[in-house]
Amino acid sequence: MLRAILSLLLWLLMLAPAAAQPTTAKEDTMAVDTTARDDSYRLEVGYTTLSGISGQVRKVFDSRGLAEELPDMVENLKAIQYTLKQKGEVVDIKQLQMCQLMLVSIQEQLAEWRTALGEANKQLTGMQVKLRSLPPARPRALNPDATALALERSDSALQARQQRIGGLLTKRLTKVKQLQTQVAASYIQGMELQDEVGDQMRRYGRTTAKANYPPLWEAGATPKAPADPKARKAGQYRRQIINFYFANNWDNWAYMALIGLVFYGWVTFNYRRAKKEGLVLTEPFRYLRPGPVAATLVVMFSLAPALELHPPPVYLALLQLLLLVALTAVFARSWPRRMFWAWLGLVAFFVWLGITNANAATGLGARWGLLGLNALAVGIGAWLLWRLRQTLEKLRFLVPVAGLFVVLNALAIICNVVGRLSLAKMFSTAGVYGLTQGIGLAVFMELFTEAFHLQILCSRSEAGSAVHFDYDKIEPQLLRLLTVLAGALWLVVFTSNLNVYNFIYGYFEHFLTAPRLLGSTEFTYGNILLFFVILFISAQLQRYIGYFFGDVGEADSVDSRQRGSWLVALRLLLVLIGFALATAATGLPLSKIAIVFGALSVGIGLGLQSIVNNLVSGIILIFERPFHVGDFIEVAGKSGRVQDIGIRSSKLLSLTGSEIILPNGDLLSQHVINWTRTNDHIRADLSLKMTATAPETDLQANLQTARELIQEEIKNSPYTLHNLPPEILLSSINGQVYELKILFWITNIRQEQLTKSEILAGIYRRFQAKGLQLG
Repeated sequence: MLRAILSLLLWLLMLAPAAAQPTTAKEDTMAVDTTARDDSYRLEVGYTTLSGISGQVRKVFDSRGLAEELPDMVENLKAIQYTLKQKGEVVDIKQLQMCQLMLVSIQEQLAEWRTALGEANKQLTGMQVKLRSLPPARPRALNPDATALALERSDSALQARQQRIGGLLTKRLTKVKQLQTQVAASYIQGMELQDEVGDQMRRYGRTTAKANYPPLWEAGATPKAPADPKARKAGQYRRQIINFYFANNWDNWAYMALIGLVFYGWVTFNYRRAKKEGLVLTEPFRYLRPGPVAATLVVMFSLAPALELHPPPVYLALLQLLLLVALTAVFARSWPRRMFWAWLGLVAFFVWLGITNANAATGLGARWGLLGLNALAVGIGAWLLWRLRQTLEKLRFLVPVAGLFVVLNALAIICNVVGRLSLAKMFSTAGVYGLTQGIGLAVFMELFTEAFHLQILCSRSEAGSAVHFDYDKIEPQLLRLLTVLAGALWLVVFTSNLNVYNFIYGYFEHFLTAPRLLGSTEFTYGNILLFFVILFISAQLQRYIGYFFGDVGEADSVDSRQRGSWLVALRLLLVLIGFALATAATGLPLSKIAIVFGALSVGIGLGLQSIVNNLVSGIILIFERPFHVGDFIEVAGKSGRVQDIGIRSSKLLSLTGSEIILPNGDLLSQHVINWTRTNDHIRADLSLKMTATAPETDLQANLQTARELIQEEIKNSPYTLHNLPPEILLSSINGQVYELKILFWITNIRQEQLTKSEILAGIYRRFQAKGLQLG
């Protein structure tokens, strides 16, 4: 459109001199041309500016989504405000914590909207200023010519478009300002509610230790409270808060689903692989089964509470209920009937105790009911301390958990008796949730160890190795590592239920993150701790990574040798990555690290030359690969099968069963004889002495018969190469005694002595049958 109008104007300008009167002066003609050119330029600038503004308006922040979501945000603030105004005698700390988390999320969203609306306001205001800076239209001429008429029509179109865009800008700017006002008001309300939550949480710490009610020996019957007309509204707001929590924390469920899919896929894949390989599990697992749906749910719900430390009470109760259901499904296929029925009784008791703790009733009957349940819980906890040692004897992790369950319920009884009902319910809830979480983590640990065991069995079976290995040596190390992780996870959830997590976390955070000075170097204890933790994790990974591929140092197949070579490279890579991450975690500048490495280089030059030589030699051996794991080598007068190629040294297993540790520097600098570099064949020799039965025995005939018998025996042996015929040589003659030397090829160097023994016994039997005698 703009291009067409400008073309028309230029055409009219070219025709303008021809249409002028011939009597017009030269000066007037020049003035008209100048005016026309100015007007055309003004129109061109105006249309260009309006087009730019029109395009920019579309790119300005679209407030329609904000306008749709803001009412829900306002309602959520109202729900939180209403919840905080409910003055109950028993403070619900979980509800306060959830409101605090909601306010943080709401304030973050409002802050983003404030920033976006402020930028939109700035952009729209700038567009209005640019729009108002456009020059106005020229006044109409009394007797316009063709050029003037064209300019007037273009001016009219330009003014109409300017008005439309100006109205759109005004409408958009008004809407943005309205939203800014509403968002600012909501943001201020959120800040006030945050202050109110903080005040109530501080009051909670002071009031929970006080007696909310008279002691039980002085308490009387509590009159029935009248029906609250606002209870329906309170329930509606409570549901609204819960819905907001689930809508804004759906990622927790996504993480749980991802964990479950990984575990389920891992176990299912290994069971299918075991079935395909025909692997028979002689020792059935206790909890792990094909199609591990229940086991996967136990893994998911036992780890779920650590993903959110301050969930609403309903969410936490739902997680615990789902965990109990999943544990029941696992125990139904694993425990004896008597133990399983006892477990069902425990589940019913846990549910009953949880409902009682969540009940807001504070009457005398409710207090006596809670007291009885806590007393029963103490007895059950004492029974669990004795009984669970037999059920989960490998997991001592549950012993302190059950002990804390007994202690907390005993404290709940004392607090209830003296009138501190808030503390009583908090101790009771923390005790029951801590016990169920501990049982779930204990079962999770056994499930993981069984899945790990299955992984090793399937990996070894697929590699063609049927050699037995002692898993009992690996399991305790894995259980120790899992116990540390499960214990840390349980402590995080347990301290959160006791409302002391923030205090403990804040103390340790300050201790670990506070800057320290050593000379001119600044560091933190957290960085130092992280440095050693990363090194420890990388060391453990490189130590146990081979077990995931069925490598336990005993496989002899070709696949095992190739696997051993790249496993060494993988271990080295893990160590290097771990060291690099640990160095980066220290937070030290590269210049300081360079100084440290410079000091280390001096130490290396003085006293660590042999160690560095072995380390570098190990790296060269990994990439040059003169031998693999499983090869039979001979070096420096020592021979044996390569059992492991380490970063500093390698391990040989001799024929006598001893383990020989050789530094990698010796393996690289000395002559190495690899008997199995390309194959496992070896040429063996036997010496036989034959005795003639009589002096007149024909030597040639005896030798021919002996050769035929020996060749036939060697050919029938499954351990010899049949494509290479044996060589049978007459080495000496001593009267009636003939000495023969037999040279033949054996398929496996590790079976040399066994093959010689069987062939010698077979030759003896054949000679006896033909009447030939061995000397």
